[in-house]
Amino acid sequence: MLDIHFDSLLRTQTFINNLDARLRDYRRFWTDYTAPFVFNEIDDIFDTGGRGLWADLDPIYAAQKSLAFPGKGILRRDETYFKAATTGRHPNSFFEASPTELVLGVSGLGYPAFHEEGAENLSARPVYALIAAGERFEERMGQLGEKYQREEISKSIPSR
Repeated sequence: MLDIHFDSLLRTQTFINNLDARLRDYRRFWTDYTAPFVFNEIDDIFDTGGRGLWADLDPIYAAQKSLAFPGKGILRRDETYFKAATTGRHPNSFFEASPTELVLGVSGLGYPAFHEEGAENLSARPVYALIAAGERFEERMGQLGEKYQREEISKSIPSR
């Protein structure tokens, strides 16, 4: 007697279905990979004065600030903007991850937009515009995407 089993075909179909479902929902990629990377990039931008691109403070304002807020760098007078921009858990953070999109930023603070774009008497000190500047962002996002996909493929393999 001849028995034919299609177990491998069923396992392959299960694998494909699981992988398809996992790769349609990027929330874990946004929260576990993209957001931490972006928050670290923003931290670096603050720590390096916009990676050396931000204008120095006006000398008079710099002197006043050094007395009132000693040791505080550009855009870090009370740390609100910095903390809101470098974590999704601050009251002024905006963080929304859906299956296909990540939106993050700062909300409830009027001044970051003025710093990002600059104004009549205010030099532009971009934070968000600098995140994706250069090859570093694309290269790192590619690496993170590959790691995420390998993990999702591994998790989709049915157990025996």
